[in-house]
Amino acid sequence: MKADLKFYKDKEQVIIADLAKYGRQSGFLSFLRLILFLGAAALIIWGYLSNYPLLYFGGGAFFIVFVVLCFIHNGIMAKVNYLNELLKITSSYIARINGDFTELRNIAVKGLKRADDISSAKISLYGLDYDVPDHDYCEDLDLFGKKSLFALLNISETSFGRRRFADSLLNPHASGITVDELKAKQKAVAELCSKPDMLMHYQAIARMGKMTKDPKALMSFAKEGSKTKTAANILAVIGCAVWICVPLAFALFPDYGTASIPACLIVNLIIWMIGRSFNDQYIKACEGMPYQVKTILELYSILEDSDFEDELIKRLIKGEDSSTGAFESLRNLDSVLRVAALRSQPLFALILNLVFPLDYIISFFMGNWAVKHGSKLPSYIDCLAELESLMCAAQTGLVFEESSFPEFVESDNAADNAFFEGKDLVHPLLNHETVVSNSVTIDKDIAIITGSNMSGKTTMIRTIGVCTILSLTGGLVPASRLKLGRMRIMSSMRIVDSLEENMSTFKAELIRISGIVNAAGENKPLLFLIDEIFRGTNSDDRTEGALTVLRQLSKPYICGLMTTHDYAMIDKTKEDFNNIRYYHFSETYTDSGITFDYKLTSGISRQSNAKYLMRLVGIM
Repeated sequence: MKADLKFYKDKEQVIIADLAKYGRQSGFLSFLRLILFLGAAALIIWGYLSNYPLLYFGGGAFFIVFVVLCFIHNGIMAKVNYLNELLKITSSYIARINGDFTELRNIAVKGLKRADDISSAKISLYGLDYDVPDHDYCEDLDLFGKKSLFALLNISETSFGRRRFADSLLNPHASGITVDELKAKQKAVAELCSKPDMLMHYQAIARMGKMTKDPKALMSFAKEGSKTKTAANILAVIGCAVWICVPLAFALFPDYGTASIPACLIVNLIIWMIGRSFNDQYIKACEGMPYQVKTILELYSILEDSDFEDELIKRLIKGEDSSTGAFESLRNLDSVLRVAALRSQPLFALILNLVFPLDYIISFFMGNWAVKHGSKLPSYIDCLAELESLMCAAQTGLVFEESSFPEFVESDNAADNAFFEGKDLVHPLLNHETVVSNSVTIDKDIAIITGSNMSGKTTMIRTIGVCTILSLTGGLVPASRLKLGRMRIMSSMRIVDSLEENMSTFKAELIRISGIVNAAGENKPLLFLIDEIFRGTNSDDRTEGALTVLRQLSKPYICGLMTTHDYAMIDKTKEDFNNIRYYHFSETYTDSGITFDYKLTSGISRQSNAKYLMRLVGIM
């Protein structure tokens, strides 16, 4: 698939034009509302002062038109708010296609004034709340941070969707996903890629709904809610039936018929007061969930209206193990909450409950919903989270010049899955216009990559790690072709010391390497990525240590890559190992400087530019 920059730029211009149009309409309506309000007030005052009743009717007509215009203006302002969010989203797509992380940040904090809000926006963009210390590869492969996979690909605006996508990056192998499941995800992602307008609309609605926090009130009520008690239902029936007394009173005792009305109001007041102990838990639940339920329902509505053909997407929209369906279930709850909103003002709540037992009726329907649908709500949220994660996985196909769906080894045998064959691979976080593609094959063996400083060795092994992660999410990869097995990924690259734990860089690296070696004993497919092994010790120990590690990782269900400048170690691997491939990067020197081609080729490079670089900065 290919990114369509023109589509988003054209979309951006259309949105800007619509914003200008609605801005003019909003300004005109604001002025007209003011004129009508002042006119209504003037006519009413004039009618009062001149004792001319007809002016009251004119003032009333002006006021009615004013109220109608208020509703129209509110609708236009809602469109303006939506278009502003859609403009930010469209601009973010353009920034992603251009690989402009600075612009992504600027869009995320645009319009924010408070330092806390700006900080929260950056954390949300970078996914820093999901960063896991001592993870198998999180820090090494830039999953989270200013220039990270999460910042580039995440379009989820809900707390549960963001968390699911982050988890898919952190633990792509944990579920033991099958090839068929991966193919099903790929089909779903392919259809999502074909609906960019829907993706942007969905994201804008989710952003307007401010779903950055978990719907705790909703989830808690769904879990703990129960049917209303029989006594409460009896009181509700009495509260409704009591009004039958009014026509009976007028029919049987005409002189006392009028008195029956306040009597009924008093009865309902007593019933309302008695029912507070019955209804409070339901009424309080209603107060904490309407906005989030409304937003989740709108998101499901968008999905329902998108006419998806993919079976996985349709199943997720319907909801796992649900006969009613997530949309219908949430619509029922939303209807009850809309009624509950009528009692949001205490005085209005009192008046409504004097007329009929509103709190009892709300509680009855809330309790019935909790019993009928509450146990299914977690699966509805889970399905929505999975859909949003798939939307994020689709982003590779929408922002890269070239991307493709990977193929997977059609075998569950561990040794067969120690395989990676990529053509024209690029690192997704590098400049999209200047990045150099490379091809590499690893089949139950180990690739040792040599080359001088800054030649591209570390970037190459990061590219392989990142492409493997993206593959296992069910998404596309920035490559013309990729075939691989389902492997656990482990790395040892960015090693830092720790003063708090009294740990040197070398000890920290030993811990990382030992984790990889221990995983090698699990008899499960493993892809390891090691950059400059044992750089923190002397050459003899480094060589012997590296050879020992290579022997322990030389197993048929393991493949991996290692970069090194240790040519003594390389010479010994040529004698002692038959499962090692050699790749290298090279460069050319001129009077004006070093030129790197960043192309991976077979063989061993013994070039070094260390002395040249030291002379360049004046050390030698």
